[in-house]
Amino acid sequence: MRNLGFDQREQTPEPALAAIPVPKPAPSTAAAVAGRTVAVLGPTLRFKGELSADEDFVLQGRIEGSINHTQSVTIGADGVVVGNIHARVVTIDGSVEGDLHGIESVIVHATGRVNGNIFAPRVGIVDGALFNGRIDMGARQASAAEPSAAKGEPVGVPMSAEETERMLGSKR
Repeated sequence: MRNLGFDQREQTPEPALAAIPVPKPAPSTAAAVAGRTVAVLGPTLRFKGELSADEDFVLQGRIEGSINHTQSVTIGADGVVVGNIHARVVTIDGSVEGDLHGIESVIVHATGRVNGNIFAPRVGIVDGALFNGRIDMGARQASAAEPSAAKGEPVGVPMSAEETERMLGSKR
């Protein structure tokens, strides 16, 4: 191994440190290290009923019932949900039969399969994902526009070319 730092000489690891294997942290461990708690439910889990919690959640098993979370929910590639999901951020890599409600966003990756409606201000469906349902992005946009209207600022009015240049020029 070469260190391409300042002195360009070969570096050899100390024998005591080289003998200790350092495992790479799992994604859930990395999130926990960053100060966030992540609950991981493995592929052998089978659950019926309503599930709710306040930490990030990764499902690799099967749930029949609704999921209500205040943080992010990730349905892993082996995860299956038959029911509705309510969370701040919903990420689908597995299979869901039910509606997805994201306070911030819903993302369906290429391995994801969703048979249900999506309600979120930001929605991403990656090429290769299977989706059958309706997408509603309007509810959150209307509530986000209300504070501007209350201040007397025009809502939904396009800017002129001069206004755009002035705004962009001040940020350069």
